[in-house]
Amino acid sequence: MQRPGRHRGASTALIGRVATALALLCAFTGRSPAQDDFHHPELEWRTIETGHFFVHYHTGAERTARTVAKIAEEIYGPITSLYAHEPDGKVSFVIKDYDDYANGAAYFFDNKIEIWASSLDTDLRGTHNWLRNVVTHEFTHIIQIQTSFKFGRRVPAIYLQWLGYQSERRQDVLYGYPNRIVSYPLSGFVIPSWFAEGVAQYNRKELDYDYWDSHRDMILRSYVLDGNMLTWNEMSVFGKTSLGNESSYNSGFAFVSYIVDRFGDAKLEEISRNLSTLTEVTIDGAIGRAVGIDGEQLYREWQDALKADYTERTAAVRAAPVAGDIIGDVGFANFYPAFSPDGKYLAYISNKNGDYFSSSALYLYELSTKTERRVASGVRSNFSWSPDGKTIWFSKHTQDNPFWSSYYDIFSLDVESGDDERITEGLRSNSPAVSPDGGRIAYV
Repeated sequence: MQRPGRHRGASTALIGRVATALALLCAFTGRSPAQDDFHHPELEWRTIETGHFFVHYHTGAERTARTVAKIAEEIYGPITSLYAHEPDGKVSFVIKDYDDYANGAAYFFDNKIEIWASSLDTDLRGTHNWLRNVVTHEFTHIIQIQTSFKFGRRVPAIYLQWLGYQSERRQDVLYGYPNRIVSYPLSGFVIPSWFAEGVAQYNRKELDYDYWDSHRDMILRSYVLDGNMLTWNEMSVFGKTSLGNESSYNSGFAFVSYIVDRFGDAKLEEISRNLSTLTEVTIDGAIGRAVGIDGEQLYREWQDALKADYTERTAAVRAAPVAGDIIGDVGFANFYPAFSPDGKYLAYISNKNGDYFSSSALYLYELSTKTERRVASGVRSNFSWSPDGKTIWFSKHTQDNPFWSSYYDIFSLDVESGDDERITEGLRSNSPAVSPDGGRIAYV
C-alpha cells in the first residue's frame, strides 16, 4: 500500500511527580471495563530478566512474556541507535492477560511498559503482528520521549512562583495578605500527540511492524477529499471522539512518513534533540531547525501534496459516482450489516450519538416499515444469524466471574421477543458464527 506522501507528568516539589503514559489504543475507547483494572490477588507473578529488560508476567501468561522478551531484545538496538539514546536502566514490561482487552502504555518517566496480551482488533486499522507492533511502538515512546527530555527522567517539570503581599503596619505580623502572584511552569518535555504517536507507529523503516494500510488510507483520504483534515493544532491533541483521536494517530503516522521520505529518518532524532533544549518550546521551531522549514509551513506543504495525490488517484471514481440509499446515517461506527435469512431485517452495530466505540449496540432495522430498534447494548463484535432467522448470536464483555475479569461471552437474542440469554461462562469467546444447519457455533 502506498504511503501518503511517503502514549501524567507534573512538576517537582510544588506539584509532585505523576507517571506519564502514552497508550497505543487510547484513541479508540472511552473508559472500558477492562481499564478499571481490578486487583487480582489470585495471580502469581514472576519475572524474566534479559540483557536490557525485566518482563513481569502472571500465571498463564508465560508464553506471551517469553515472546515479548525475545522481541524486546531484537528491537533494542534498532530503536536506540535511531535516536542515539539508551535508557539509564533496564526497562520493565508488565504483561497483563486477565482481561479481553488490547492496549499498550509507556511510562517514560519510570522506564515501564504495560502490555495487554489480547491482539488488537479494530475496524480502523488493518492486520498486524500484535506483539511485535505493540512492543516496538511502546519502546519507541520510551526512547524518543526520553531523547526530548529537558531536565532528565528525575525532573518532569519545573514550576516557578512568586508571591506579593499587602503592606502590614503591625510589627508583630510579618506579611499581609497575598495580593499578587506570578507563576511560570516549564514542562520537561514538549511533544504533540501526532509526533509522539507518529514516530511510534513508524518504528523505523527496516522494522515495518506497523505500516500504512488501506484502513488508515481510507480515513485520511476521506478527510483530504472533503477538505476537512485535522488542522495543525487539532492533530496535536487528543480529547476527541474515537474517530477523531484515531485521526490524530493517522495524521501523525502519515506526516512523520512524509518527513522521513523527504528529509531522512535521522531528522526524527534531530527534531527530538531540538525539543530537549530550554529555548525550544514548540514543535514548529524544532522542525524548522532540523529541516529548514517551520513545522506549520511543512504541514501545509504536506497538505497540498496529499490533496494533489488523492485527487489524481481518485479521478476516475469521482467522475462516475455510484451512491446507494443510506439506512444508518447516525454515528461514525456503523459496522457489520447483515440481512436476516428471510430478508425481513437488517442487523448492524452502531455507536449512534456516542463519542466512543465503547457505546456501540446491536440494532435491528425492519425493511418493510423502515424502522429500527436497539436490541442489545454493549455489542462491539460481529454477530451471526441463525438459519431460520429467529435468533442472533453475538458476544460482549461481562464481568460475571469469580475475579471480575472483563471477558467476552456469547449471547443469543430472540428476535421477536427481544430477550437475550448468556450462552458461555467466562470462556473469553468472541465473534460467533453459526453453522449452516444451526447445530454448532464456531468462535474465537
